[in-house]
Amino acid sequence: MRRTPRSLLVALPVVLVVAALWLRPASSRQNTATLPTIEPTLPLALDLEVLPADPIRGTPSRLAATLDASRDLQEVSWSLVLPEAVGAGDQAIDPGHPFRLRSGERRIVTVPIQARRAGAFPLKVEVVFRLPDGRVFHTQQGIVWRNGVAAPGGRHHAGAYEWMGVPVEEPLP
Repeated sequence: MRRTPRSLLVALPVVLVVAALWLRPASSRQNTATLPTIEPTLPLALDLEVLPADPIRGTPSRLAATLDASRDLQEVSWSLVLPEAVGAGDQAIDPGHPFRLRSGERRIVTVPIQARRAGAFPLKVEVVFRLPDGRVFHTQQGIVWRNGVAAPGGRHHAGAYEWMGVPVEEPLP
């Protein structure tokens, strides 16, 4: 009968323990990175707000579009999409040449708007920008402007859907 060397008896359990630790699932490893997100976020945040008219000073209502860049952006251009019953100043028709936004920079564009009648009007701003690596993105944001009409009661989602966000590692039952 042949005997197994003692070094093999000591080395075999050590190799098995190391292999078990190395091959454990990724979910059990300690995560040093940031928490996972459900979808990638754009490096540009676009927020719209309608500023009310000031009849004392004679200024019409204004649409304020706030552009916040979280990364350097190149060739940023924007356009305003209005319904037929809403008019805007010359700036909305000719938004100007593309511009750059640095990381952390905020730019606010204000456009005077006037409605030809009372009602609820969808206003939309479209923005196209290019990242330094050459990728081009197109995004848009909309808002409902209520001119002379009250908002309907209850919650209004403007045709949007709501989903509860959960990481992929934690599926719903």
